[in-house]
Amino acid sequence: MTTETLTLAARLERSLLERPGETTRAQREEATRAEGDGPLGQYVRQIDQAAYKVTTEQVDSLRTSHSDDALFELTVCAAQGAAKRRLDAGLRAIDDAFGDEP
Repeated sequence: MTTETLTLAARLERSLLERPGETTRAQREEATRAEGDGPLGQYVRQIDQAAYKVTTEQVDSLRTSHSDDALFELTVCAAQGAAKRRLDAGLRAIDDAFGDEP
C-alpha cells in the first residue's frame, strides 16, 4: 500500500469526523468504533459486523427518531471504521508474515 493511499485514507477519516454535520463529532467517532447504546448502537455494530444484513425495517425504525442526514453520516462513519480495522488487520498480517522482506 502506498503512502499516498494511506494519506488519502487519513484525510477521509479526518473529513468525516471534523467537518460540521447533522451529528456531533462524538457521535461520528462512536460510530467509527462501532459503539453506542440502543438501536443506533446496534445499527452501527451491524454495519461493522455484517452490513449486508441491515434491513429496511431497521432503517425505517431509526428514521422515526433520526434524520436521513444523521443516519447517512453515521452509516458512512461506521463503514469507514470497519474498513479501517480490516485494512489495519490485513497490513499487520502481511507484516507478520513477511516483516522487512523486500
